[in-house]
Amino acid sequence: MEHEAANAAAWALALEKSGFAAAIRASTWIYPAANVLHVFGIALLFGSIAVFDLRVLGVTWAGKPEEAARLALPLAKLGLVIALPTGFLLFSAEASAYVANPVFQAKFVAIVIAFLNLAIFHAGSFRRIAGWAGRIPATARLAAGISVLAWLTAVVCGRFAAYI
Repeated sequence: MEHEAANAAAWALALEKSGFAAAIRASTWIYPAANVLHVFGIALLFGSIAVFDLRVLGVTWAGKPEEAARLALPLAKLGLVIALPTGFLLFSAEASAYVANPVFQAKFVAIVIAFLNLAIFHAGSFRRIAGWAGRIPATARLAAGISVLAWLTAVVCGRFAAYI
């Protein structure tokens, strides 16, 4: 295990010491702009996912789940397209500290869980969303609950990681 941790720290340190990361830290605008865009991307991503998941859970909006999906999922994809590269920029600037941070590690685990859940949901229940007709399958509700919890955990840990 110590060897794996050393390898993880080595690649993170190499990234952090790269010219790319040095340019991010040296710039007056890159890091703050990436931070703002990352928050915007996360807001689109999590907000859209929350709208859809809460609809599947029956907490919000009486419309059809497929209508919620049609509205929310393109915005979630846009949020992801913004959040991933900006997150990488932010991570690069202090990669070795983030890799060693248990709260950041929890964030990463939550994101992995969220994406695995998403893949399973889209391969299963979501394929039959048009046929739900007022009765949402228990598997879809379970996936929505896992999704909300995983993404909320990722967001909270992402904010806390900056302070721990």
